[in-house]
Amino acid sequence: MKTKLSILLLLIAGFCFAQSNQFIYEYTFKMDSLNRDKSETENVVLQTTPKGSKFYSQVKQVYDSTMIATFKNAKATQQTHFDFTNLKQSKVSTEVIKTYPDYKRTLKKEISSNDLLINDDKKLDWKITKEKSKVLGYDVQKATTTLYGRKWNVWFASDIPIQDGPYEFCGLPGLIVKAEDSKGDHSFTLIGTKKIEIDSDKILNKKSGDIVINEEKFRKLWNDYKKDPVKDMRQSSGSSSISAPVSVSASITFDGKTYSQDDMLKLIEKERKEELQKNNNFLELDLYR
Repeated sequence: MKTKLSILLLLIAGFCFAQSNQFIYEYTFKMDSLNRDKSETENVVLQTTPKGSKFYSQVKQVYDSTMIATFKNAKATQQTHFDFTNLKQSKVSTEVIKTYPDYKRTLKKEISSNDLLINDDKKLDWKITKEKSKVLGYDVQKATTTLYGRKWNVWFASDIPIQDGPYEFCGLPGLIVKAEDSKGDHSFTLIGTKKIEIDSDKILNKKSGDIVINEEKFRKLWNDYKKDPVKDMRQSSGSSSISAPVSVSASITFDGKTYSQDDMLKLIEKERKEELQKNNNFLELDLYR
């Protein structure tokens, strides 16, 4: 009861005093379709602004900002060793940008060191059912849709007048507080919210390194990546996987172990090949076929 009341009070405060809100969801996912007994969780955020919203991983935001600050300082100080032992790496790289009021969606995916944008102007085909329930103390109603080959069941709260939700979900008469696919492999559940002051343009604008592609091009790039997951790193004359502006003699420490750049390349190739074997149950099934 205390948790429900706390979330409700935070929501009310956010709506009354701020134009920008952070809705925090717990994302539970099973990446190995052959091992559905194993699931993982990571907190993700829906950041709403007057102009649109951004969906992203909390862990990835911390990771990226730390990396940028570290290498910016290294460029000024000529630092050539980096210790990231205590820096947690995100398991969720997916981001989604939505624009208001048209709710056009841009899906951001990563393949190796490339940030790829896939624009989607198609509205989601929602079927609102008569089924009602309660989630976190809110009266909610069930709706269904299909996205990237997955069938989804979602619950939206009409009392929260925001036609948005986690991931690419949007367009219902209320905030989507819970969503799960029909197989139970991926789910999002609202766990908290807070107000935050932020520049809409800062989070909604495309970054200089982002590459706009279509779904067909994404599939080609993905198939090329599976054949050689470190090809781009090998071609970049020994630069690290995080494209750090450092010298060839740089070294990096992860988990208490120090690696040269050559050692890091071998380690990353090994890890990526292992990931390709066990990560086969992607959120966007159709994109990876």
